[in-house]
Amino acid sequence: MLIDFHCHVHDDGTGAETDAVAEEARRIGLDYVVMYECVTHSRESLEIVQRCNEMCRFSYERDPDFFIPFVYTHPNLGQAGIDELKKGFDWGARGIKLEIASVITDKCVEPVIEFAIERDVPLVQHCWHKITGNYPWETEPLHCAEIGRRYPELKLVMAHIGGDNRWGIRAIRDVPSVYTDCSGSISDYGHIEDCVAQLGAERLLWGTDARGADYLYTLAKVRDSHLSDEDKAKVLGGNAARLLNL
Repeated sequence: MLIDFHCHVHDDGTGAETDAVAEEARRIGLDYVVMYECVTHSRESLEIVQRCNEMCRFSYERDPDFFIPFVYTHPNLGQAGIDELKKGFDWGARGIKLEIASVITDKCVEPVIEFAIERDVPLVQHCWHKITGNYPWETEPLHCAEIGRRYPELKLVMAHIGGDNRWGIRAIRDVPSVYTDCSGSISDYGHIEDCVAQLGAERLLWGTDARGADYLYTLAKVRDSHLSDEDKAKVLGGNAARLLNL
């Protein structure tokens, strides 16, 4: 089974982008695409959150047997942010996506975490460690590790292996409840093998970051790695299926 666990379609309402992503993903053999729409530099606008989720819902309803939607929110919006989560699950969302509206350790994120635990759904947190300094409210790997220790029952996915692969792997190595995905365009030699060696194949999810990254390129990072066939199967879809209760 092939499941892309990290995709952004960004459809403009015509359906062209949705159809193009689905066509390319099916062409290379994908079974499902997990999708979420979000805005990187935004914090206080409920309107932006709602517009992103409307885009996600549009793409999902255009191809509901292929796309698995996640709902996006800004935790600092308080009850309005939680209400947006509830609406998302009413129309079919299967998980939650957080971007750069709040650091995941901020107090305001706790209701979102508790919501994810109660619903038994994955929570994907954008995560990056920059040597030049992170953006305001941007989560980095040590934050995800802290939340994983505090909420071991949470299905937390640290996106992008934390941006800096070596830093990200070390940060969550001893927090077995935290997963990570290998989405994005960075492909350092041996980092997939290193991630599996240190975290275990059960904790790594294949993701592309489409449309910002190429499907074949990101697939090759895992498919043509030196992992065993059994571990490749886990990373490329088995782990995602388990997290999503497929």
